[in-house]
Amino acid sequence: MDNASGYSAPYAFMIPLILGSFVLIIGVRNIGKTRKLRRTGAMANGEVIRHSHSSSDSGQKLHSPIVAWQTPEGSEHEYCPSMHRSGKGRFKLGTRVVIYYDPADPDRAILKGYDGGFGYWLFAVFGAVVFGIGLFLLATVPQGGSF
Repeated sequence: MDNASGYSAPYAFMIPLILGSFVLIIGVRNIGKTRKLRRTGAMANGEVIRHSHSSSDSGQKLHSPIVAWQTPEGSEHEYCPSMHRSGKGRFKLGTRVVIYYDPADPDRAILKGYDGGFGYWLFAVFGAVVFGIGLFLLATVPQGGSF
């Protein structure tokens, strides 16, 4: 039986299942990458040399620190986290910071205290909740009927 939206009701659970699993996978994958880099990566000291600026959809100014650092071999690198925040916070110009990086690929790095861990956990939790809603719908929607 079709409802007003044109979708068969038994398939209504597909949207939250797919969306939830997609968001959950992104969150868990990034949590795993961050944890692995912290656990097995090399550590270097860096310094905030400038800030990257952008604006949110609402016009709020967002900042992300750009950190200069060196490998023990003397190779110089810059790192800018992909996540921008509303304030410069503790990452002001000249601030000394810790970078974790992959020795095989030094451009793959994270900034201690700014690695998006909380944001990735939010992604994972949100994905799990939406996926759970999809499972609930799957279990409660009658097989041949509508809501």
